[in-house]
Amino acid sequence: MAHKKPVDWDELYPGRFIKAGEFNGKKVTLTIKSIDLDELVDDEGKSKVKGVIAFEETPRQLPLNKTNGICLRAMFGRKVQEWVGRKVILFADKWNGEEATRIWGSPELQGDMAVEVKLPRRKPINMTMHKAAA
Repeated sequence: MAHKKPVDWDELYPGRFIKAGEFNGKKVTLTIKSIDLDELVDDEGKSKVKGVIAFEETPRQLPLNKTNGICLRAMFGRKVQEWVGRKVILFADKWNGEEATRIWGSPELQGDMAVEVKLPRRKPINMTMHKAAA
């Protein structure tokens, strides 16, 4: 079976999760199919329970880091099961010099909205969730 030629390092190691390098500079709009908790193992071999989002358009999932979780809560509210069916736009951004998958916004927003992301032991980050065409 022929595969497409990889462009980004992330494409060399496909797996269960969406990777920022696979966007190739484009934003991707996906529909949330489900939100679950799963036990994931980090790079140091430590196990941690995290939220994982599945999408209608792809079998690939998004492990939910705190930054993306805060952005989704700001757009869609605290009741996470009410996020099912909502559209979200993902894009590749930088975090500590590495590619990271981030939430860019949603075509369902009434307009752009400011979100302040407060993480432990870090300065708050001001982000904008964008309204975009579907």
